[in-house]
Amino acid sequence: MWFFEHSRSYGKAGVQFVACPRATPRSTLDKWLVGGRTVSVVSGAFCISSNKYSPIDLNLGGLGWVIDPEGNVLGVTSQTNPFLTVEIDLDLADEAKQTYPRYVPD
Repeated sequence: MWFFEHSRSYGKAGVQFVACPRATPRSTLDKWLVGGRTVSVVSGAFCISSNKYSPIDLNLGGLGWVIDPEGNVLGVTSQTNPFLTVEIDLDLADEAKQTYPRYVPD
């Protein structure tokens, strides 16, 4: 996820969403959400993620998300809301690829 050249190449290949499964500690959740937003902007695709939840082993913190191609968070999961359903329009990902920064040549 942190190697944004891959996100850019996925976008250039026309993907409409990038899935980022994780097992990250609760103390780092803000950082990971920023990374997910950046993946969306760089690729021009929706970014979806789930994170293993385990309060005992490594204090893994949950926090899944759906982020639109412009980096807007459409929804997140939490301990109290462990499931998320969001209706998305995949055409938005196709349209986003025609806007900055996605259209800039390498």
